[in-house]
Amino acid sequence: MQRLVLWDIDRTLIDGGKVGRDVFVAAYLAVVGSEPPRLPEFGGRTDHWIFTTALAWHGREVSAEIVAEFFTHLAEHTRAHRPQLLARGSALAGAAQALAALSAQAGVVQSVVTGNIRAAAYEKLSAFDLLGPIDLEVGGYGCDDGVRAVLVRLAHERAQAKYAATLPARRVVVIGDTPHDIEAARANGAIAIGVATGSCTADELAEAGADVVLPSLADTASVLRAALA
Repeated sequence: MQRLVLWDIDRTLIDGGKVGRDVFVAAYLAVVGSEPPRLPEFGGRTDHWIFTTALAWHGREVSAEIVAEFFTHLAEHTRAHRPQLLARGSALAGAAQALAALSAQAGVVQSVVTGNIRAAAYEKLSAFDLLGPIDLEVGGYGCDDGVRAVLVRLAHERAQAKYAATLPARRVVVIGDTPHDIEAARANGAIAIGVATGSCTADELAEAGADVVLPSLADTASVLRAALA
């Protein structure tokens, strides 16, 4: 392993058609017994953060037990909503080509740093045939911690352990569509690539400190240049 590329999923590799919100509400209802009073902002946030924030708004106490129960229901409802994901969602332009092009590069390992729990990451990537080039074993997930920067650190550590390699921080690349992705990369000394395919503009991603901002993944050559620089 000579380079680790860590992808965000939602609005970077796929458009989930807002199915994730339906899944969250269904899982929250199963655990709490009523819907959340309002929904937190999902973009760039982790499932852990979103759930505990909604619990606080609901006046409910946060505990390890209720968080674990929520993650169990979230995984179940994600699997149950796969038909809706396929009907309403899609892979974003250039995502499959970018993944394939990077996988053809010697020494490049690809994984994810995502706010999704691991089960949801699997369902979303497999639904749109994007899973093949990605090593989910070394990813950082929304069930690991509420802070996205921690997820980058965990993915880096997991990849080094699995591949028996010492990898400098500047050979870790984080690709995402929100300032949260950019900030998490910078907090770990990693290269930050913004993709303006979500709710944030290219200017906002640049202001957050992205090393490179791409309008989309459609230009595979530009993705390769940015990720391998």
